Amino acid sequence: MPITSKVDKIKNLTIFYLTGELTIDEILGALKSFWEARELTLNTLWDARNAIVTNLRSSELESITGLLGQYRNRFEERKNGKAAIAAPTDLQYGLSRILGTFYEREDVPIKLHPFRTMEEAVQWLGYRVDLPELKTGS
Repeated sequence: MPITSKVDKIKNLTIFYLTGELTIDEILGALKSFWEARELTLNTLWDARNAIVTNLRSSELESITGLLGQYRNRFEERKNGKAAIAAPTDLQYGLSRILGTFYEREDVPIKLHPFRTMEEAVQWLGYRVDLPELKTGS
C-alpha cells in the first residue's frame, strides 16, 4: 500500500506514511478516507521520506483542494489545525509548496507547510521529535 495511516487520538494527530511511487488518485483516496472518518484529528503529518512523486504534476494537485471543498462542513472540526509534510527531495518539497499555495487560494482553513526533515515538521506541529512512530517510519 503506497499510503497507510496511523491515528493517535491522545496527540490528536494522524500520520500518513507515503511509500513507493504515488498517484494523485492514491493521495485523493487517503484524503477522502481521512475527511470521512467519524472523528478527525486536528493535525496531520505526511511522511514522504520514502515516496516517489515523479509521476505527479503540479496541475494535478489542484484537484486536492477541489476534494477538500467537498468537506467544508467539517472544517470547523479542524479549526487552527495544521498539516505538515516531511518532503526531503526538491521535487517533493516543490510540489508541497504548490499545494500550500492552492490551500491559501481556496481559503482552506488549515495551515499546510512542507519541511525538509521530519524533525522540523514534528516540531512545527508542536510534538516531541522522539515520537516512536517516527523512528521506524511506520
